[in-house]
Amino acid sequence: MSDKEDRRDVLVRVEHTPTKISFGPSQEIDLSGIPEAQRAAMLVEYQRGILDVSKKAHDMKVDVDALHATLSHLGGATHEAAKDGTSVTITHTQDTSIGRTEIIMGNTAEAQRGQLSRSQTGDTNWTPYYIFGGLAALVLVVVMLAG
Repeated sequence: MSDKEDRRDVLVRVEHTPTKISFGPSQEIDLSGIPEAQRAAMLVEYQRGILDVSKKAHDMKVDVDALHATLSHLGGATHEAAKDGTSVTITHTQDTSIGRTEIIMGNTAEAQRGQLSRSQTGDTNWTPYYIFGGLAALVLVVVMLAG
């Protein structure tokens, strides 16, 4: 191959691999000093990142829409129950990509307090375990003293 053919081949490849990446309306990075293979790899990685951000934004929108529907439904149910004179407290918790949401609605003193119980927040109630452990220890002490 002659030098002219090599240069033409390089020019064709350079035209297909951009030398700049746009990060928005006016931000870009000059990649002209980086070898073509590395520019191509960077472009692939950049496109993967864009897809990841797009997926996360889509997931968050789905979660926000679901939360909106949940709030509308719970609010309507609370309103209907209260309108009939029924005492009502509705609680709901969920963990999504937008974070943890704790909802308390109602016309009772519990709802007005605005605090979820430990079981409603998902905390484990350790009291039965402590009682069982205490009883087991008591039995063990009695067996040791009797023996």
